[in-house]
Parts: sequence; C-alpha cells; structure tokens
Amino acid sequence: MSGQTPLDRAAFAAEIEHRLRAEPTVDFLGREGDVVQVRVTNQRMRVDLTNFYQAYIQAPEHFDLVYATLLRLLHEQIPERAANTFADIADRVMPMLKPITLLNAVFERKLPMLAYRPFLADLIVAYVIDEPQRVSYINERHLERWGIGEHQLHERALTNLAARTQERAHFLMTGDGPQRLIVANTHDGYDATRLLLPDLLASWQPHFPGKMVIGIPNRDFLIAFSDADESILTSVAHQIQLDAAQREYGLTDQLFTIDNGEVREYQWD
Repeated sequence: MSGQTPLDRAAFAAEIEHRLRAEPTVDFLGREGDVVQVRVTNQRMRVDLTNFYQAYIQAPEHFDLVYATLLRLLHEQIPERAANTFADIADRVMPMLKPITLLNAVFERKLPMLAYRPFLADLIVAYVIDEPQRVSYINERHLERWGIGEHQLHERALTNLAARTQERAHFLMTGDGPQRLIVANTHDGYDATRLLLPDLLASWQPHFPGKMVIGIPNRDFLIAFSDADESILTSVAHQIQLDAAQREYGLTDQLFTIDNGEVREYQWD
C-alpha cells in the first residue's frame, strides 16, 4: 500500500477486517469501530486496533508489517481466559467502568453474562484480564471455574488498579483557586476507572475551594475541578456533556464528588 494517501482510522479498520476475513486460520466474528472480534484456535478474542493504527500512521508504507504484527499476536498471545485457577491471572485483573448498556449487548449476543457490580449514573464495574493490545472480560463462568465470588474479584481488581496508578498514572494539575484543574490522562484504558479510588481523589480535595467535582466523560479521561465559581462549573460541565456524547468510549455526563470518603453523584444547588 506504499505510495498511497494514508488511510484514515475507519478505512484502516475496514482494511484490517477485509484481510482478517480472508485468513484461513482466523474466524472473523465482527467489528464495531476500532474493535474486532475473532476466534483463533477456539479462543474468542476482542482486539482494539487503536495502537495498531497509531503504529501505521507513523509509517503508512509499512501497513503489511503492522498487519503481520497483529496476526502474530493473535496466534502467539492467545488470551488466558481459560486459566484454571484465579492465581494464574490475579495480578492482571482490573476493574473497568462501562455503560450498563453493555449488559444488553452481552445478552443479545447470547454470551455468558459478565461478572459485574452496579455503580452510579447507569454505569457498571466490569472486570477484565489486562493483556497485550487488548482486554478480556471476565464472566460468571470464570468465577465458577475459579471458585471465587464477585467480592473477592472486586477487591483484587481495586488493589491492582491502585498499584498501577501509583506506578504509572499521569496527572496534570493546572490553575489556582476556583480555576484549579486536575486531569488524569494516562491513556492506559483506566483513567475514568480511577474514580473507584476514593483515597486518591480525597488527597486532591485540599487543592479545591468549595466542593471538588469530578467528570468522566469517556474511558480515557478524568477531570477534577471546583464548584466555587458557578461560571467555571457550568463551562466545564458543558464540555463534559459534549465529550460524553461525541468522544470514543463515552461514559457519562453525570458529575461526581467525594462525600465522607465515598464517591457520590454531584448534586447541583
């Protein structure tokens, strides 16, 4: 594909789909945006093409190399969702905030029901095995096989999230007083899910006059700000509303706060 105008994101995903459908060793199951679902050696896999597109756009002449890398990963790094014991994957279990509509999609496709717990604002906490280039959702059959309950899964997932946050999360702090903003933009797939770490968020509270308000418009963005200035509160809330509706992996335009050490929905006065 050298010498051609670089493919945009949608065209790149479509070309990947076209090639995967022709692969004799891959069963192509479907695609939604940048995410493809395939079956390789009886293992169903969900692959996010975002990182592959980023690699391609840096050197469009090497599309074949990017595709070969994807194909190799599909065959050599099959997800370990069939692990016989929880200990096999416990250090890679992570929580992930998702819209509750995900459960409808699972039901309609007649897939095993996810392991999850309800959260706030029409969100759920789902659980995944963090793998190279993708995540694998944990379902109720996994819990039965491993002999554990959702509570044990949740506690381990939060422990792993807290450890990863301490090791590699990036937070940008800018502005003073009512204009103070703290933004999580690590882009590891768990920025919004860091809302589940109230101790982290509580440590930010002294930086804000008034109440600290938190927005998670999409998977890869968390912002904390103050409600001391109504004009700033309204402006940021409006941008969160737009981002939740327009950005990829949208979550919610609901605002949150910390009250007595717990995450609550923010109530406008």
